Amino acid sequence: MLALYRVLHEKQHAVSHLVNMCDVDGLHSRSHGLKKHLIARQASAIGIEIVQQETDIKNYEANFKLAIDRLKRLGVTGGIFGDIYLQPHRDWIERVCAEMEIQPIFPLWNHLTIELVNEFIGLGFKTLTVSVNHQFLFQSWLGREIDNGFVNDILKLEGIDPCAENGEYHSFVYDGPLFKSAVPFVKVNEYYRDNHWFLELN
Repeated sequence: MLALYRVLHEKQHAVSHLVNMCDVDGLHSRSHGLKKHLIARQASAIGIEIVQQETDIKNYEANFKLAIDRLKRLGVTGGIFGDIYLQPHRDWIERVCAEMEIQPIFPLWNHLTIELVNEFIGLGFKTLTVSVNHQFLFQSWLGREIDNGFVNDILKLEGIDPCAENGEYHSFVYDGPLFKSAVPFVKVNEYYRDNHWFLELN
């Protein structure tokens, strides 16, 4: 969300679509465990059209390229990515974008993660954690608002990135300066799967 904000704020690129890779069941966003309709509701609140591409892990790259191809036919020439410092992620994105002949844009690359999370909070974005990797964080971190108190607490833990660049947690942004209105949601229940705690929202 911060990468999108920076690009829109700098006004050097027009953003026509958001892309969301979904599970093959067509109901959930990959990794986050969020229901597909919540991501669509989020895009609607921002006012940018969304492409929700179904995929499994094995065919992720092929399906990602399908989504890019659809957007290229509409005149899209580049993609915005929120990666911060994981070089293998950037290498993969740059290879795929080169093969698809579009320009990758990395607004957050090599910025200090503590500065990024503080900027995000300072701008007024509202978000909560919807999954936590049990290898890094306990269940009690699930459903927490990402605010100054959250940052203060997470900095007390050794080896945890405050922006969760290593997958320590995933979050859902439901309001902020890009939103015409807050995204409505309700907390349903918490569940454990594949070494992660998830907060189900509806």
